[in-house]
Formats: sequence, structure tokens, C-alpha cells
Amino acid sequence: MDNLAIKQTLLAFTVDKVEQFLRENPELIFYAFAYDCNAEYAEVNLCFNTQQDFENSLIESQAKYPCDYLLDSQITDFKYNIGNWAFQCFESIQLLTENQLTDLFDSLPEDNYQSWHRVVAELMQLFDECLLEFLKSDSFKKIPKTQDFIAFSIDHDEEVEVAIARWQAKLI
Repeated sequence: MDNLAIKQTLLAFTVDKVEQFLRENPELIFYAFAYDCNAEYAEVNLCFNTQQDFENSLIESQAKYPCDYLLDSQITDFKYNIGNWAFQCFESIQLLTENQLTDLFDSLPEDNYQSWHRVVAELMQLFDECLLEFLKSDSFKKIPKTQDFIAFSIDHDEEVEVAIARWQAKLI
């Protein structure tokens, strides 16, 4: 697994696709950008959401589920849950082919589960590093943002609060 090539590919992809998205949607202002990752498959999805889309989605969900999304913690979780976003996975990339993933898995020692878990954690770390680089780019500066804008990465089964706390620690 060539970590440098993965990071370069992901960063170039992010810059290109975010700039394209912004050109196609010049009127939108965003409160969040995220890498929605499925590290086990070396996949990263780019996601945005706007405050207006969040508010509309929240009102709709509160009407549909009147006992849910009432507490501040529930609303925050809803707001940063990428599955609720208007621009969820507007672009996706798989950074390793199925054959590369199979070869990587087959090259692991007998304790495949623990070794595979380490590989997945390493991929997630690469994705995080790439997003940190993107945050320093001119392309990131071009994103129309709310004052409370955040960017973060989240793995497929990771809890929103855990992902955001992990990101806040990285940004200190």
C-alpha cells in the first residue's frame, strides 16, 4: 500500500470535486464538509450540507417522529449525521481496487482480523491526514461557510460525537 500515492490521489480528487461542486452551486453556504469514509473498502465520499437543508430536514423529521429530535444532543447528532445531509456523497472515490484490497488482505499474517483492523485504522489515519491538508488549501478557502462551519471525517460505523471529538482534538 503506497500511502503517499493514496494521500496525493485523495487530495487531488477532493480539490477537483469540491471546486467543481462549488462552481455548480455558487449560491449555497455550508455549515459542514465531511469525508464519509468506508475505510474497510478504501472508499471516501465527499459531503456538504447547508443550514437551510438541515433546518428543512429537521422539521420534516420532527413532524414524522414527534418524540424524536427534541433534545439539543439529538438535534446536534441529527445535524452532523451525514445520512441526513442534502449533499451526501456528492462524489466518491475508491482508493484501492478490489484486487488490491484482496492482495493486501491475503498478505496479512494468520491473525487476519487484528491485522486487518490495523490496516483499516491506517487507512483512516491517511484519510484524516489528507483532510487536514485540504483544510490548508486554497480550494478549502473558497467554500462559502457559516461562522460555525466544521469539517470532519467519519468512518462508516463511527458515532457522530466520536468523530467530531476526534477532529476537534486533531485541530488543537
